[in-house]
Amino acid sequence: MRSVASLVLLLASCTACGAAAVGETVPFSTLGKGINSGIRESAQVVVRSQSEWVALWGRHMRTRTAPAPPPAVDFTTEMVVALFLGERPTGGYEIEVTQVERTDRGLAVRFRVKKPDPGAMLMQVLTQPFHLIELPRVDESLTFIAENPSR
Repeated sequence: MRSVASLVLLLASCTACGAAAVGETVPFSTLGKGINSGIRESAQVVVRSQSEWVALWGRHMRTRTAPAPPPAVDFTTEMVVALFLGERPTGGYEIEVTQVERTDRGLAVRFRVKKPDPGAMLMQVLTQPFHLIELPRVDESLTFIAENPSR
């Protein structure tokens, strides 16, 4: 009887731990953000290995004459999430990760897209907005949520 009570207590505590984690904000740091990328298509990429990181960084930096090496990431404890808005015809566009939080299925990555105001004076140049972040590694899936999908 004592072992059954211990098992029930253990299961209840594990369930409570999991429930407490849902909705928890996950800290992240920016590895790079800007408007010039070699990746011209819209993409949301999760990188969990050094080889994937080197390949993505190479594509991202391919238009630079003297590209910097990729920022160091310890993939045993960290991972990279990269958002690319795709090529845009002018300046004034941005993409930004605003929050990462735990869900019952993994992580939710919330992001915001900024478009130029109508009638604004803009640089007449092709841009490729991006935001690259580093955060604690999880092996669960990630969901990407646009905070302003109507804009």
